[in-house]
Amino acid sequence: MQIQMQAFGRKPDSLRKIIADDLSAHPHSVLYLREFKSPERAPGWSKILGLNLPGAINIKWDASSRMLTARAIAKRGNTPHKLLGEFIAYLIERHGRKVASVNIQLR
Repeated sequence: MQIQMQAFGRKPDSLRKIIADDLSAHPHSVLYLREFKSPERAPGWSKILGLNLPGAINIKWDASSRMLTARAIAKRGNTPHKLLGEFIAYLIERHGRKVASVNIQLR
């Protein structure tokens, strides 16, 4: 099962790059950055994992629409809504002023 989330930025700065830099420099209690593609290459992506939640969140940034897309993919009996919930809590806690709106879609 997958859940997709879209977050729209207030400014043209890449939310994906901001999140990747933040998770690299300041560890979070539940999430960590596993890998990322160079921000200079379009569209750019990052993979975020949970410490105790099996699965991954794949994020990418679309600069023309100022949209961050996050897909939560669960593994080993975990549900993606737990992982995405932790990511949304992190996003609002650390970067809430940079986000204009958030949309969630079940897939």
